[in-house]
Amino acid sequence: MRSTKFNISVKSTSGWEAAVLLTEAYISGNQKSDQLLDGLPEEFTGHQRAACQSLFLGALRHGHRTLAALKKLIRKKAKPGIKAILLVTGYELLDASPERHPKIIHHAVERSKRRVNRFEQGFLNAVLRKLPSQLIGIQLDQDPAAYYSHPKWLLEHWTKEFPSDWGRLLDWNQNIPASYLKLYLNGFEPPNGIERTEWPQFYKITGEASWQEAVYPLLNKGIAYIKDPSTRLAPELLAPKAGESVLDLCAAPGGKAFDLAHAMQCCGQIVAVDLPGPRIGRLQENLATLASPEFSSAVIEADLLTLTSADLASQGLPQTYDAVMLDAPCSNTGVIQRRTDVKWRLQPGDIAACAKLQLDLLAAASPFVKPGGRLVYSTCSIEQAENQQVVDVFLCSDQGHDFKLSKSITSLPWETGHDGAGAFRLDRTSEK
Repeated sequence: MRSTKFNISVKSTSGWEAAVLLTEAYISGNQKSDQLLDGLPEEFTGHQRAACQSLFLGALRHGHRTLAALKKLIRKKAKPGIKAILLVTGYELLDASPERHPKIIHHAVERSKRRVNRFEQGFLNAVLRKLPSQLIGIQLDQDPAAYYSHPKWLLEHWTKEFPSDWGRLLDWNQNIPASYLKLYLNGFEPPNGIERTEWPQFYKITGEASWQEAVYPLLNKGIAYIKDPSTRLAPELLAPKAGESVLDLCAAPGGKAFDLAHAMQCCGQIVAVDLPGPRIGRLQENLATLASPEFSSAVIEADLLTLTSADLASQGLPQTYDAVMLDAPCSNTGVIQRRTDVKWRLQPGDIAACAKLQLDLLAAASPFVKPGGRLVYSTCSIEQAENQQVVDVFLCSDQGHDFKLSKSITSLPWETGHDGAGAFRLDRTSEK
């Protein structure tokens, strides 16, 4: 899906107004937050873009709490534009000391005059003046879902899934995520604002870092990528070796394929498969940078559920592989801190629906593994239903009877300090 392009004037539109515009588009449409941010004009940069992103993501991160507070103040359903102003301002109020609340409310009412009529201005003024006390009145012991700004159904689910740790999980989700660089070179001496971490090759970008002077040059040279440390888990579990053949399924936009190629010392073959779409271009670009006489790659636009060995053979590619990576689509419950709009998009039946699709994908991936080869199944979910249970059902199926689980890794973010994930290595023991 293409991102919306917004009619924003750099000279006349503030970061606050742009955040309201993005929030209105989010609650009115079906695009993800990153797609909407990508739709901002390229010239909308610097402080304006930073303020817009902070306010927009803050409005979503704390939006369920704001909506809970508004229930006592609004009788009728508010128009998307009004709702967006309330969500953005609600976040500002939560993020500020009480002494600043009158100034924030005045600013919101004045700025909204360009977007609403006189009656709506009066309505906003009346609601916003009562909103701070309602926000403060939401207490953890009385309404934990609203306090932590999560859907009630998700809290109820996690109190069963993580009876001792649900509070730590919700608190983790509400924090602003750290930014990390993964460096693909040795002997790197980090400049000011780029700090070493406990995870090899991963560096934390702090507020002291100059993106223009320290970060962008590394990204532009192709020796660093913005990645969370959780992305290391599945490739390390697959452990591809130089000279091997690797099949990367659900591969776009190519981050894991890039890591797999480096683990192979850019010697061998990677075949990457994903559905047709705009992300295929990024996948091709990532692999193209690694081309060499010792390394070959191919990109196939196809649905794994219908992909056959004959499809591969028709393109002169191997029909089975030493190593297969399946990073399956999932509920994203392990990355809510980084993708805060997951709380808005996820519905009660989605976890079970994801698990069903994941099992189908795992069964479809298994025939491409050589005897003695290995398959890594991974997700960025923290749900048992999408991780261990999918693997257990697969191993008991006809397609999984000649595989065994040799190792697994689970990242629970409040324990590991980075995004949540699950990764499972399945070794093929015999011919089918």
